[in-house]
Amino acid sequence: MTNKSLLSLISLLLISSLVFAQKDFKTVAYYTPNTPPSAIPFENITHLNYSFAIPAKTGDTLIPLKDDSVLRKLVPMAHKNGVEVFISVGGWGIGDGGGEDGRFHRMAETAKGRAAFIKSTMDFVKKYNLDGVDLDWEYPDPDHRSADDYILLCKDLHAALHKRGGKLTAAVVSKGKQAYGIKEEVYPYMDWLNIMVYDGDYGPAELKHHSPYSMAVTCIDFWLNERNLPAEKCVLGLPFYAKKGHGNFGFTYKQLLEAGASHYDDYWNGHYYNGTITIANKTQLAIDKKLGGVMVWELSCDTTDEYSLFKTIHDTIEK
Repeated sequence: MTNKSLLSLISLLLISSLVFAQKDFKTVAYYTPNTPPSAIPFENITHLNYSFAIPAKTGDTLIPLKDDSVLRKLVPMAHKNGVEVFISVGGWGIGDGGGEDGRFHRMAETAKGRAAFIKSTMDFVKKYNLDGVDLDWEYPDPDHRSADDYILLCKDLHAALHKRGGKLTAAVVSKGKQAYGIKEEVYPYMDWLNIMVYDGDYGPAELKHHSPYSMAVTCIDFWLNERNLPAEKCVLGLPFYAKKGHGNFGFTYKQLLEAGASHYDDYWNGHYYNGTITIANKTQLAIDKKLGGVMVWELSCDTTDEYSLFKTIHDTIEK
């Protein structure tokens, strides 16, 4: 191969890498309606997960939003900016206590329940002209029939969404036994999985970082190599908030900086968080591993200045 040919090949590879990062790499932001749509940094986001729609106690019907005015304003504004909007269904606190997911269990155990849930969800999607559904069933259990019921539910919901050009995603735990409640058989029915690589301070009582860079490395290895998740369906979760010990949620990133913390650091006054350096390094890790993108909890936690974590993600992708 001549030097000229070698240089051409290198240039082609660099261009291909850049195209991958810019075109296929997603920045998914969970959004609670306490930020006006006009204040959303659409230029730094590809997907918004509106949080949350809550199933009724029977599990098979979505409870109407108390106030849907924000969602009605948000969707056309997002679409105008090339951003897709999903509805996140469920969440940790769906009304029966933290992590109590009995509503999902009861619904998914019967074909009738699953069909009713899918109809209610699709009615919601059509009503607000949404682009997809993010299933926040936290969590199907590896030692229970719910793991198989989850597959049946996702298969039919995926088909209903794709029929109208929509997508199905899910929020899942970072690693460990509970992650096996998401069986490999469900992967074909998921456009991607949002891996919640944070809140890793469970277990020991001593104060420790809930989302260090090393946790991102470990969790990516777990999902790609132990759980055989295709890299393009793996989206790395990033926290925009601090924790001060197990179960003690601290400041948002914005509040930390307002209180005097440095945007460069990951620790301040007992609070562990991800500053701009760690967010940039995790984003680059996701790019290097050719993951589907990164996910953020939660949009309102960020600043709107030069220290913005969304800006850090965007600049890392574009460099």
